[in-house]
Amino acid sequence: MSASFLLQMLSGRFRPHDRSESLLRTPEGSIRIDVYEPTERPQGVILTVNGLAPLGNRDPRFERVNRAMAGCGFRVISPFMDDLCSYKIGVQNIRQVRAFIEAVQKDRTLAPRGRVSIFAPSFAGSLSMIAAADPAVSSGVDAICALGSFASAPAVIEKLFVEHDVDEYGRLILLLNYLHLSIGQNAEVEQALRLAIEDSYFHYREPMLPDYLELMEPSNRIVFESLRKSVAARNFHWKIIERRGQQKGQSVEDLSLLRDSVPGGLKAAVSLIHGKQDSVVPSSESRKLYEYLKKAGKKVRLTITPLLSHGDQKSPVWNLHHLPGLIAGFGFFFRHARQV
Repeated sequence: MSASFLLQMLSGRFRPHDRSESLLRTPEGSIRIDVYEPTERPQGVILTVNGLAPLGNRDPRFERVNRAMAGCGFRVISPFMDDLCSYKIGVQNIRQVRAFIEAVQKDRTLAPRGRVSIFAPSFAGSLSMIAAADPAVSSGVDAICALGSFASAPAVIEKLFVEHDVDEYGRLILLLNYLHLSIGQNAEVEQALRLAIEDSYFHYREPMLPDYLELMEPSNRIVFESLRKSVAARNFHWKIIERRGQQKGQSVEDLSLLRDSVPGGLKAAVSLIHGKQDSVVPSSESRKLYEYLKKAGKKVRLTITPLLSHGDQKSPVWNLHHLPGLIAGFGFFFRHARQV
């Protein structure tokens, strides 16, 4: 099954399935969902939670995942998570994902047995594991596949914030979320950050940031450009953000998995898959999480592969000998996600 999944992903040729859009009511409000339905009786129900991207569940890369899983015989339910698609990071993300899981589990049309599995990349993978450990939903989650996720939020956020040789897209999102703790609310700088994020994401269109920079107040432009170019400037602001965040109850530690409540509540089998050269979240984070969950007696499998970057597939032509490991990683997930 996992070989078929990867073949469909690589080729873009998916087995027959249908897709429909509807509205799902949750304790956190209604959300728009896409439901991918296989042509035969579903082998299980997989919830796919998108990462920090404006197109969300309609991101072409994410659609390929959903279509390939439906092509493998699963009912796939993929929500458009407003906050994630607006680059908003916080504990509210965990509440929203938990509410989504619970709503699907209680809907006997979507999940006849009240049981689901979860696939999520990057930040969404980490918060989905925290959400799935909640006693309200944990007993109804069979399997989780987390792609390029982190164990320690403070360690990853500080690395992205401060270091020079990391993916700028992730750094810009963190700046948009946390910079106000250092400089206060600044609409011009926030808009510049938002445009820089969108220029990075929509790389095929004409950049919007350069024209906006010309209209900015000189002092705000200096702040923005120093944040993009200077490690010392980012380190200065990070120290302030870290201190004030703790004072205001906005500690990034709340987004970490290395807490007793997570392995204590988690009942799902967990497949951790990570790109060996991930430039956003280092693969050491999945290694750390694997050891933590293993020590807690959880059913967990780790796959570190050069065939992925930060969740994006790479050509396997020169790395065919690594395919069996990736197949086994997804196979572990699909095997525990099956309900027939």
